[in-house]
Amino acid sequence: MHQSYDVIVVGGGSAGCAAAARLSQDAGCRVLLLEAGPDPSPLPDVVALTSMQHQLHESPYVLHYPTPRPDGSEMSSLSGRIMGGGSSVNQASVVRPPRADMDLWAALGNDAWSYDAVLPVMRRIEADQDYPDSPFHGADGPLYVKRPWTLDMPASEPLAALVERALGMGLPACPDINGPEPLGVCPSPYSIKEGQRQSSTVAYLDPARGRANLTVVAEAPVHRLTLEGGRVTGVVHAKNGREHVVAGDRVVLCAGVFHSPQILQLSGVGPEAELRRIGIPTAHALEGVGGNYQDHPVVQMTFAGGLSRQPFDWMATRLKLLVKSDPGLAAGDLHLMLGPPQPGPDGAPLVSMTVRLLQQRNRGRVRLASDDPRALPHVDARLLLDPGDVAAVRAGMGFVHELTQHPSLAPFVGAPVEPTSPVAWTQHAVGTYDTYHHGVGTCMMGQGSDPLAVVDQHLRVHGIENLWVGDASIMPTITRASTNFTAVIIGERVAEFVEAAA
Repeated sequence: MHQSYDVIVVGGGSAGCAAAARLSQDAGCRVLLLEAGPDPSPLPDVVALTSMQHQLHESPYVLHYPTPRPDGSEMSSLSGRIMGGGSSVNQASVVRPPRADMDLWAALGNDAWSYDAVLPVMRRIEADQDYPDSPFHGADGPLYVKRPWTLDMPASEPLAALVERALGMGLPACPDINGPEPLGVCPSPYSIKEGQRQSSTVAYLDPARGRANLTVVAEAPVHRLTLEGGRVTGVVHAKNGREHVVAGDRVVLCAGVFHSPQILQLSGVGPEAELRRIGIPTAHALEGVGGNYQDHPVVQMTFAGGLSRQPFDWMATRLKLLVKSDPGLAAGDLHLMLGPPQPGPDGAPLVSMTVRLLQQRNRGRVRLASDDPRALPHVDARLLLDPGDVAAVRAGMGFVHELTQHPSLAPFVGAPVEPTSPVAWTQHAVGTYDTYHHGVGTCMMGQGSDPLAVVDQHLRVHGIENLWVGDASIMPTITRASTNFTAVIIGERVAEFVEAAA
């Protein structure tokens, strides 16, 4: 490995693989990609085969971050610790941010991120098998996208009943959830090809590995950056039990929502009070590092199984109901998903439906646990603390109750089991929620006049000449979507911005 590169990409996740692959297309640009996790070849079945998804959370490829709820109970936030990051361990769902999300980013002072500005990037990413000729989709990008079930295909009895009931409640048919203004009954697209996960490793990095100007080093966690005179002068990482230092003309942090702010703070870049608490000298004060944390809370409602005996895979995740908690909203803010029957404690079947809030009014924070780079940071998600968020979730629970407790669904979904009545909805939501595991926002993009902004709209860290952040941490607001695709967009764009700065 050389000691100096044109660009060092820190983190081989969804965004980092895309960024490294795009930057290394220039044969004259020497690129180093450092990934903290392993880079196994061939991929283990638990990663490669989406049929084994249920085993991934307990695998060594997923990190768990203890995260408190408001009532003192605890859940886990997750990230992928393997080449490909979240794209190697997630549900392989491909949901794009709608127009409302991107135009909000633009309205917040980031005009380069409007929907119209980002649409060509979204198209460039995709090889959409269902809409190859649509002006909103791409046909020959690196990421394979396919809907295993569409509204015009035959459906099982439970699925057909669910669709008919949802349409009867006024939801529109939405064949393409990845259009600019999606709403209603939406088939789910996935990055799965012949049963194989199409992660950023598979889609972006693998085709680039043969390039002589790209060096990939796995199991090499970055501990900190060294800075001098407003520039990064070195990237300190561990490998084989020892610390090593490499230099790059330009450095891109793609270590994710938890570890990009961790690396910055370990380098002395962050809120002065927070750095002082840990005992780290301040190299460059940036109040917003680690703040602005957002995620998608998920509340599960459980019902008795219906009278009909159906195979356990009758529903899976083929369908999302995208609804508005308030009719006056610009876009849907809830995903409602019905899961397959599962045996309850007494062996009787139970059916679950989840309410997934796609926005967060409150903001959390990611903090250092210590000055030890091996220690996982603390996550204070602060979900479901804002009354507006609680009201939105309750509206979703009300929709689910009305949807499921109708005679047309009685053969498949029975009476409520948990919570048993609307009286218990709030306590149940606040005390039991999990999340979509879509954490974002901890290195917020915004104008220099915003004291919480960490990067500008070209993703350069405010006040540091040769440092960019290009991952989910830069999102000013969470997207109403599976955030992995948005992270790939960010990886593509940071490559553009870094290349332009050469």
